[in-house]
Formats: sequence, structure tokens, C-alpha cells
Amino acid sequence: MNSLYCDLLIRVKNASLSKRKSFIAMDSNFSRDICTKLKKHGFISDFSADSETHELTILNPVINNLEILSKPGRHLYVKSSNIPWGKSNKSLIIISTSNGLLSQKEAVAKKVGGELIAEIW
Repeated sequence: MNSLYCDLLIRVKNASLSKRKSFIAMDSNFSRDICTKLKKHGFISDFSADSETHELTILNPVINNLEILSKPGRHLYVKSSNIPWGKSNKSLIIISTSNGLLSQKEAVAKKVGGELIAEIW
């Protein structure tokens, strides 16, 4: 597995489509940050990290679809003036910036660009 965050996002999508109540993914600081954003925007209800087994337990995923924008072989970077808004009003675009992970609205408000991670709707 090359990318833990790609694996995490695909697991969230698959668990949501199969209507699972919870699932387990591998833990990393970046994965925790992504889960924090997903929880804040209502795409998961909660998550917990087990430091002994290095696993995240994620509860009640509810997403329709997602698109991973940056992959291990191709990274997409944008300036704050070129940040896309997404496919719908409720889309969340996660951007990795020098200020940490931000949504597209937070990045535009702080006038900071970075690497496009994924779009979730």
C-alpha cells in the first residue's frame, strides 16, 4: 500500500455504499486529520484511534461519492485564487496547506494554497 490516506478514503466510500456502521483503517497522523475534517463536515459521526494496534475505528460513514485528486504518482497543487469549489454545494475539498489540512472555504478565507487531496460529496 503506497498511500494510507487513499486507502482510508476508499474504505470510507466502500463502507458508506455498503451501509456499514463501522470499519477499521490503518492509523497515521494524516489519516487522523482527514477523519477530523470528515467528522466536522458530517461525513462520519465519530472515530477513535488505538495506539497499540495502529488502527482507526470509524463510525457511520455517509458519503455519496469521492474523487481522489492527488495520488502518489501525481500531486496536484493550486494557488488560493485557483481553488475549485466542487461538484455540489455540500462538496468538501480537502487541501493540504502549510497551515495543516483545510477545506476549500477555509483555504480561500486564509488565502493559502496547497496540495489538493480529495473531493467528497
